[in-house]
Amino acid sequence: MVKKIFLLTFLLLLFFKGNTQHSYRFTSEITLKAKSKTGEFQYTKGVVHYNLKNKKLLFNITFPQKEFYLAVDTLIYKFQNNKLLSVQNNPIKPEFSIFQFILNNDLSDFGLKNSSFSISNIEKNNGLIITKWSPPAIVNFPIGNILISTKDKRLQSVLIYNKKGILLSRQIYKDYNMVNGVGIPSEILSVSYLGNVKSYQVMKISHALINEQGNDADYDFQVGEVKK
Repeated sequence: MVKKIFLLTFLLLLFFKGNTQHSYRFTSEITLKAKSKTGEFQYTKGVVHYNLKNKKLLFNITFPQKEFYLAVDTLIYKFQNNKLLSVQNNPIKPEFSIFQFILNNDLSDFGLKNSSFSISNIEKNNGLIITKWSPPAIVNFPIGNILISTKDKRLQSVLIYNKKGILLSRQIYKDYNMVNGVGIPSEILSVSYLGNVKSYQVMKISHALINEQGNDADYDFQVGEVKK
């Protein structure tokens, strides 16, 4: 189930350049409801901690079973019952996550202004600003155009297409809350398209904190430590 969390929170952007921001720590409770291929719903609940300075992302899962995952660079460490169970490769680094964009205040444009994508069209419709971002002219670049919809400078939806113009992913951002002057969506609906198969996910973010003081171990967890 945690793989579904990573697929939802890691945004598929390449050549991200980064940004400088005073917000450097993010934590919140998260719940994820995902619909399987058989039509059954799976439910996961936990707490996430992200440290922008060291790019460490910690998922402390409390349901359906206690376990936690540490994402550092291109690796994901899985812990259960105070033991390290496995280490897996992760092609997408934590700095490409929604939490990085929240802290950098880049969520309104999906971080694209700090990428190699460029604006190719802008339209206005019923209070929405729809911006079309086109990929760089690079051979075998895996992603095509991205359509971003915003309202009152808040991200509303993201549509990601492949090079052939086929929709790969649709995300909807809802019910924003202000935390330390930063707008954070409380609900993200995501639909991924793989051939004729659709994958549905809903992630809810609650009790978010920016620049939390204390709990330093959760923001700089060391692999050799035992998580109590």
